[in-house]
Amino acid sequence: MLLVIHETLRIGKKMIAEGKLEIEIAWDGKRIARVKIRSTRPAAAYRVLEGRPVEEVLRRVPLLFSVCGRAQGVAAATAVEAARGLRAGEPARLARERAIAGECLQEYCWRMLIDLPALLGEAARPGELADLRRRIAAADEEFKWGDVATAAEELLERAVFDMSPGAWLKLRPAALEGWIERGESPTPRLLARLRRLRLGDEFGLLPWLAEAGLPALAERIGNEPNFAQRPTWQERPAETGALARQRAHPAIEREVAQHGAGAAARMLARLLELAQLPEQLREPRASGIRSASPRPGIGIAAVETARGTLLHWVELAEGRVLRYRIVAPTEWNFHPKGAFVRGLGGCPVKSEIEARGAAGLLAHALDPCVAYEVSVNRA
Repeated sequence: MLLVIHETLRIGKKMIAEGKLEIEIAWDGKRIARVKIRSTRPAAAYRVLEGRPVEEVLRRVPLLFSVCGRAQGVAAATAVEAARGLRAGEPARLARERAIAGECLQEYCWRMLIDLPALLGEAARPGELADLRRRIAAADEEFKWGDVATAAEELLERAVFDMSPGAWLKLRPAALEGWIERGESPTPRLLARLRRLRLGDEFGLLPWLAEAGLPALAERIGNEPNFAQRPTWQERPAETGALARQRAHPAIEREVAQHGAGAAARMLARLLELAQLPEQLREPRASGIRSASPRPGIGIAAVETARGTLLHWVELAEGRVLRYRIVAPTEWNFHPKGAFVRGLGGCPVKSEIEARGAAGLLAHALDPCVAYEVSVNRA
């Protein structure tokens, strides 16, 4: 099981339970016939923020989430600024971009060195992460982030790519294939195994949400009561995350054309982003934070996290939060008719154990931010 999180957080006298995903698989003896998913995540957990002074909410938001707390804090601050008609200055923007990149770096390394090896029966390497996690936790200025970037490059060269991240990014197609086929270290070996599984397929991908399109999305979040729990793009569920962001990269185009848009393509997309993160820490170039305000007092922020696009929406009145909404990547990727359900349905498996394993690997590829449980029943 990935991301086994069962926490309850106290805000004043109210509690927030993170909940979990309950995945029910119907197996007919040959393949996965049906997949149902139910979320016990509290539908209105964010409403404990409503009615509170804005500054209190901004202090509280990063503490509410055990996963991606920095990104949540950045999204909250950016949405509030948009609602007030403000923009963060360049130093603050760069600091936020570095904080998000550092959090993504930690999350991606955890998936590559601990979660995925465990799912595929290889040795996890948690010790590799201890120093990097310490440096990320202490980073609060440009100099320290430069130190994190150097440590990250050393770790990625030793434990992930077998070469510097920059050199890996420059591999020509034939050299990249040779790296995968030789399988001289865990990363290419795991990628090759995921290719053979052919697990999942390309689903409708959430496009990059540019600032110009955010006001219309803000109206949907504010006016549609269930949007935050079951978001859609152009009336259909959509997948967010590394694959959606990297789909136009030549390496991903080749991977999808030759091997399909399964778990291997999602892992390769994650590796492409991971290799670029040290340089993003030194000199943030990607615009991972966008915001807009459809009208005074309402703000929306889109923040790119390891799991995908995170949306915060806020309505302010007289210095207090009137309404608050959060649309997390998990709600996109684990929509009842979304990428996980569609990707797992029809998958050929020979046993209940294989069915559980397929569910675990696809869940890893789509990366929920809460715990999940899998049950398998005969169709």
